[in-house]
Amino acid sequence: METGKVEAVDAAIIGAGWYGLVSARTYLRLRPDANVLIIDSDNTVGGVWSKDRLYPNLVAQVRLGLFNYSDTPMPPNGGNSKDPRVTGEMIHNYMHQYAKDHDLLRRIRFNTFVTSARQCDHGWRLTLQNSAVVIEAEKLLVATGVTSIPYLPPFVDSLDNVSIPIIHSRDLGMSFDSLRDSAVQKVVVVGAAKSAYDAVYLLLSMGKEVTWVIRPDGAGPLAILPFRVLNLLNTVAVASTRLMTHLSPSILNTHGPLYWLLQRNPVGRWCVGRFWGFLDYVSGVHAGYRDGDHVGMLKPEIDRQSVFWAHSGLGVVTLPDFWPTLHSKRLTIVRDEIQTIKEHNLYLKSGASMAADYAVMCTGWGDHFGMFDDEHRAKVGLPVYTGKDLYAVSELPAESSDFVDWAAYDAEAEKQVDKKLPFLARPPGLKQSADLLDARRQKKWRLYRRAIPVELAARGDRSLAILGQIHTVQTPLVSEVQSLWAILYLLGEIDVPDVPAMAKEVALWNAWTRKRYLNQGQKFPYSLYDFLPYIDSIFGDLGLKSRRKSNAISEVLSPYEPQDFNGFVDEYLKRRKAEHGNGKV
Repeated sequence: METGKVEAVDAAIIGAGWYGLVSARTYLRLRPDANVLIIDSDNTVGGVWSKDRLYPNLVAQVRLGLFNYSDTPMPPNGGNSKDPRVTGEMIHNYMHQYAKDHDLLRRIRFNTFVTSARQCDHGWRLTLQNSAVVIEAEKLLVATGVTSIPYLPPFVDSLDNVSIPIIHSRDLGMSFDSLRDSAVQKVVVVGAAKSAYDAVYLLLSMGKEVTWVIRPDGAGPLAILPFRVLNLLNTVAVASTRLMTHLSPSILNTHGPLYWLLQRNPVGRWCVGRFWGFLDYVSGVHAGYRDGDHVGMLKPEIDRQSVFWAHSGLGVVTLPDFWPTLHSKRLTIVRDEIQTIKEHNLYLKSGASMAADYAVMCTGWGDHFGMFDDEHRAKVGLPVYTGKDLYAVSELPAESSDFVDWAAYDAEAEKQVDKKLPFLARPPGLKQSADLLDARRQKKWRLYRRAIPVELAARGDRSLAILGQIHTVQTPLVSEVQSLWAILYLLGEIDVPDVPAMAKEVALWNAWTRKRYLNQGQKFPYSLYDFLPYIDSIFGDLGLKSRRKSNAISEVLSPYEPQDFNGFVDEYLKRRKAEHGNGKV
């Protein structure tokens, strides 16, 4: 389609999920008169929690009070404060109300897909699918997340004689009514991601016969923690304590007495290993891997501490009947790979076949940065897209940079991570080939503080921030903190260190996340247990206090909730005003 009208805005934000909404509000708090445009391909706010992606039994892996913005509590399910669940519908309604309360809805252009983002004289030029309008933005904030573009196996595109519906897990909400049809009795689910577990649970709850196909040469089934440890302590709450930031070796947390006690002391490391081994054992008993049925095939394929390494990902059980439902005799698990589908039959690589009425592909996500061409991807610190799904493993081409010898920084980072965090220097044994964790195959994000392209910063270019490329247990809180820091940088209110310091930070992060989270760290900046050290680093840059508990014991043992950080933006604004009043910049 030919381009026509050019629409100029001060800031364009791609995505209306957790990061997109809070970055828009934050930008407007800092620049109330700015012309801010939010672009989203869905027809409602929410991203992964948008209206069309909801279905019954969709529940977040956290308890109430841990999955909301710091200054906006989430109302309890049905008004029952004793119900700890956070349902998909609750999250969507919360995000919609947040957008409404802060007058963001009128700024959102729904059902709009950005096909191209290119630098221009005025910042960034965005072209839109099926639209002659071109957006020119002085500042661009990309908040697309990693679950926006579905990936389907290549064989799906070549099918021409299929009699069954084939959907991606993203479309379970829109397909719920058709799945509920009594004519649909046998459903095949493909993949081993958390979305596959959710799909299998949903389908078994609907009374369907489910065949679950997991390919044998992938990372295998993921580790799953119980909602409560020993039926006493909420798992995510425990993961939100500062003690956990020392039990989980983090490259952002290599100072202080607890670090030296638990990570640099052999006895301390032994205790850390025993802690995670115990947690792994409890999780296995809760799942029933040794009960002698098909669920044993879902045991993570790693020789120790699967809930620590999170090699295939990590889930948390939030529904009390989750594992009993998966133990149902109506579930069959097959370790194989689908080759093709003809009419009602699925044909496997082993030569076996099976009949089905429906197929659900939980096969990961594609290129959510497709708006950037290869030249721009290199410039903005994004890994080259290989034409495969985001989670595929393949050796990537060598990087080139006008400012940084990344190979040298990466080599030094490997040594530093092993030295500072020796617990990670001895990785676990995996069933899969060691090539799966080859450092040359890692998709490396060259983003300082996981948001700012080093290459652009080196040029003095403050026009772009890439948000949300960090996976933690407290997404809403981290989205607030990262957004404030990134927007302050874009507006020129904070500085970043010199290029060597930024390059060192980025290389250390990439080496650490791969060693710490194995296959997950190969794919994108993973930081599951480590959101507090990340917040510490951001607050340090901003001159804010991140240790916010009332005493030393609470600081270590009490879970950090979003409400603990309530008012941090106001604190920054107050500090800025005071500094400007004293003549400081």
